[in-house]
Amino acid sequence: MGREVHDMDIATSARPEQVIALFDRTVPTGIQHGTVMVLMGEYSFEVTTFRKESDYEDHRRPSRVEFVDAIIEDLQRRDFTMNAMALGMDGRLIDPFAGRGDIAAGLIRCVGQAGERFEEDALRMMRAIRFASVFGFRPVKSLWRALLSGKKMLSFIAMERIRAELERVIEGPRPLRGLALIQRSGMIDEVKYPVSYPGPLRENYLRTMEHPLVTGLVKRLYLLLRGLNISADQADSLMRQWTFSNSLVERTIKLIRFDEQWMTHITSLPIEDRKEEQNLRRAWISLELACGRETVTDWLGCHQALLQELTQANSPVPVWEQLAEWGFLNSLLNQAEAWHEGLTVYELRDLAIAGSDVIECTGKKGGPWLGQLMKQLLESVAMGDLINDREALLEHAKDVVNRDGI
Repeated sequence: MGREVHDMDIATSARPEQVIALFDRTVPTGIQHGTVMVLMGEYSFEVTTFRKESDYEDHRRPSRVEFVDAIIEDLQRRDFTMNAMALGMDGRLIDPFAGRGDIAAGLIRCVGQAGERFEEDALRMMRAIRFASVFGFRPVKSLWRALLSGKKMLSFIAMERIRAELERVIEGPRPLRGLALIQRSGMIDEVKYPVSYPGPLRENYLRTMEHPLVTGLVKRLYLLLRGLNISADQADSLMRQWTFSNSLVERTIKLIRFDEQWMTHITSLPIEDRKEEQNLRRAWISLELACGRETVTDWLGCHQALLQELTQANSPVPVWEQLAEWGFLNSLLNQAEAWHEGLTVYELRDLAIAGSDVIECTGKKGGPWLGQLMKQLLESVAMGDLINDREALLEHAKDVVNRDGI
């Protein structure tokens, strides 16, 4: 397929103990299934004895593994024909199930009976969707029929495994194709935590997932969840149920919250106040300080892509539904980028003074007032009301303490 090779799996008639005896450095990563990791220099190779599997438990894993002597029997246990090929030591392609032809035709076909393959491991249904999405291939009718009739078996699969496949779909080049197949098949209704959305789809958000500017799981999940009209609180609960990592959840939720707060601010303004740049700028900076630079950078990237998608689609503006003019939308986004780029301080450590400096110059004991004052100084510098200069900041701090009687 012309794709870069990221790992090399080796199958052999040699038993695991023979493989271990042959090489100086090995790790028995799955010796009960015949797998030994062979280490050579900076590289590692997964070496597995030819085997066949039977008596699958809970549509997930085989309870019995039997070592065999022929590669054909080993390939017969694979999921799809495209994955049931091997290259012999002599360079000869071993392709007993016509996987190469299916690749050329862009087809996903199970080895043998699709129903049997899905009975063995129900996750193969999600893998079929993932390959269809990532490669743009088409599931053959027999596979699709078996998927529709067997989708209830997904309830036996751990959410972590399903989520991992979903992440690959979302990060791939054609996420909408994969998501459409998941929805059309009804598979999403069979998992432990089905996704429901409260309102009409925001289709432009969903289409923007495939825009070249939108890369990375955080931004794509943000567009997906906003496209489904899912709020930050709903998304937080849903993503944790789906076992996304804490880091990914926190970054995605911060992005949605920023969007919700900024859109609420903008759409609540009277028409005549929407062109008051100074007030908009101060609201933006205050929100950016609260949410962080990374969040705002991601938001701007998503919305530049969204604006381009809207322009190309020649559709009405659904980004900020209550805004009437495209020109204002474009102008405001450009202004926001300028405000974002112009920020020189984000955290207290970016200031020219520390809390200890304020205590020393005022002679006051530390307390809650100090944290409040430092945050005020940070916002004032970010807004441009104060310069980030040690003497200027200390003088302002003393004035505030004396004025407020702290």
